[in-house]
Amino acid sequence: MKTLNLSIRPFEERDYAAIAEVSNAAWPDEAHTEARLREDDDHAPEIKWGRFVAELDGRVVGHAEYTQLEGMYHPQKFAAWVTVRPEFRGQGIGKALYARLMEALEPHDPISILSTAREDQAAALAWLQKLGYEERMRYWESRLDVAAFDFAPWAGRIEAVEGAGFELKSLKELETDPQHRRKLYDLWLEARLDVPRPEAMSEVSFEEYCKWVFDSRYYLPEAHFVAVEVSSGEYVALSTLWKTDGDYLATGLTGTRRAYRRKGLALALKLKGIRFAQEHGAREIRTGNESNNRPMLAINEALGFVKQPAWIDFVKVFRQG
Repeated sequence: MKTLNLSIRPFEERDYAAIAEVSNAAWPDEAHTEARLREDDDHAPEIKWGRFVAELDGRVVGHAEYTQLEGMYHPQKFAAWVTVRPEFRGQGIGKALYARLMEALEPHDPISILSTAREDQAAALAWLQKLGYEERMRYWESRLDVAAFDFAPWAGRIEAVEGAGFELKSLKELETDPQHRRKLYDLWLEARLDVPRPEAMSEVSFEEYCKWVFDSRYYLPEAHFVAVEVSSGEYVALSTLWKTDGDYLATGLTGTRRAYRRKGLALALKLKGIRFAQEHGAREIRTGNESNNRPMLAINEALGFVKQPAWIDFVKVFRQG
């Protein structure tokens, strides 16, 4: 290690661009930008987090972060990640970053740490397992070639839902409803109950939800679609698309209130999203699904989404909380 002239130091404001560069080198098919990092760093007040960078001869070649997950918040549960540029791996840099993370976490007395790796990254999987992390959950990212999508096999699906007493509206169209944010939040609260997650779900306030959605630079109201029951005005299903810093759109939550399932609402909303993507020249739509979430996987498979290598959530438990 001494011959590397390696230093591990706390993150500074000036490091955003360098961290984005490292992340893009490690994951070249994803869009990592300074703007995205800055928004992600806008944490809730109670969240404990820290970040460190690895410099080799003055160049940032890796970074590591610990944080807490606002939708799965526990005061002593953390998530942590280490990222090193591919050409600098195998030299002990990741090990040094991880050691610094653990040193920083010690005063917080963590009871568990969650980390993530992709199934095609054999070295990362082996390293996490060697450190005592155990698999908790896996999920696929699936991608749809927007330009190649053929609407012909799906003709009439949107119209059938609308004929059954539902309006499929974008949030842009619903902005005239003074209660649209509260109605969306109430729908989201029910829909998120069925989302698989590696840790227990925590409460998210209306104010925090609005910050996540409506204050985000990636919010795309024209592509956040909601099924509204005409007779009651209730918001009963949603499927959302988000801007990214790349040439693809990212799927947020797709979900339906339990009393309104098996009516084709989720499929119709996803078709609305694909139509939007085609009309606006998006190359791809990306979505993520837990590996056992067959209802949502079945919809995406039927639409032509192609699975990528699975992401795996690992958790190291120090003691039961």
